[in-house]
Amino acid sequence: MKKAFTLFILAVMALGLNAQTTKTLTWGGQERQYIEYVPTTYSATQPAAVMFLLHGMGDTMDNMFQATQIQRVAEDQGWIIICPQALDFTYENAMFGSYDLGTCWNVGSTVSVSFEFYGMPFSFDVSVNEDVDDEGFLMAALEATKAEYNVDQDKVFFAGFSLGGFMSHRMAINHGDVINAIAAVSGVIGNDLTSLTPVANVNVLQIFGTTDEMISYNDALISLQSLGSYNIGLPVEQTVEYWRSFNQCDETPIVMQYPDTQNDGLNFELYTYLNGNNDSRVAFIKVYNGLHTWYSGSNSDIDYNTEIVKFFNNTMDIDGVEEATSTTLSIYPNPANDVINVGEDVVYIYDLCGKLVMKGSGCLDVTSLSEGMYFVKSGNDCSKLIINR
Repeated sequence: MKKAFTLFILAVMALGLNAQTTKTLTWGGQERQYIEYVPTTYSATQPAAVMFLLHGMGDTMDNMFQATQIQRVAEDQGWIIICPQALDFTYENAMFGSYDLGTCWNVGSTVSVSFEFYGMPFSFDVSVNEDVDDEGFLMAALEATKAEYNVDQDKVFFAGFSLGGFMSHRMAINHGDVINAIAAVSGVIGNDLTSLTPVANVNVLQIFGTTDEMISYNDALISLQSLGSYNIGLPVEQTVEYWRSFNQCDETPIVMQYPDTQNDGLNFELYTYLNGNNDSRVAFIKVYNGLHTWYSGSNSDIDYNTEIVKFFNNTMDIDGVEEATSTTLSIYPNPANDVINVGEDVVYIYDLCGKLVMKGSGCLDVTSLSEGMYFVKSGNDCSKLIINR
């Protein structure tokens, strides 16, 4: 009986160890909350990675935690997951009243609104939750986690969606001395932070859709309906360049096209910049026709959780076309002039800079390609193609 009772107590302790719990701490005079998830495999004898997951504007930590199924990452990788809650923000204007924008992180973005009303010019700035010390709160949550668990100091990660992506960039810029890597999905560097120099080299993964309906891809604009569109940060590719330049990574990326497995109109392309200072790296997943969405699961060409984990672990598939040596692909004629036959499987044709220039199967018209050498890939197979006219 005593042995059975002891086993029962041990089972209860084990269950409590990996339970999803909500923690509360006081920061900046306010009670702040975050979800903590400890995997069943956690052992105090082995240091564990910690991943912060930040929700978007108007969202909650509970919804972000459940929607991303991030507990699967915790169990698969043995990582501790921290999913914090942002505070509500209400904009108040003496003339236009108050507007509740829901939960918002202080991401370092200011919207400068200018318009005319009955011929009268009006202008005002909106800085979301600018008086809230979210940086301090997140660092305090990290310190609390370190105090309770055996944390791997070299594996502290931040990931976020939308405004959470913005906040991940802010944390990397100002706390890169303790953060190893970030992943920002549909979020860029806030416009108030663009002149800052990061405190340390950080590994950065940027993911963004070219047709994002919330934040425009080319110029990081948000629409305020009748008030017009306004910039809130660095455009996507400038954000990538910000980190590539600071980390001093290679100027030319390794480019890889993800297999197009779903008939969803989307294409995913990976740009990887290596050889940065302190072994830092920058990666960019460009989602052609992608929206303001966290793509995941079996119905998508790629799963964001999977790619983020690969990036944090430095195991992304970044072989690049220039490293492929297999010649098992059948291409004829080769050299070619106007058409080539590549078989029934979809192939991807890259130029010498690693840029995807064509994809397809069967008989392909290559008259649009300039003379020179190309690489044709399908899965792990690659062959050289010569265009000769």
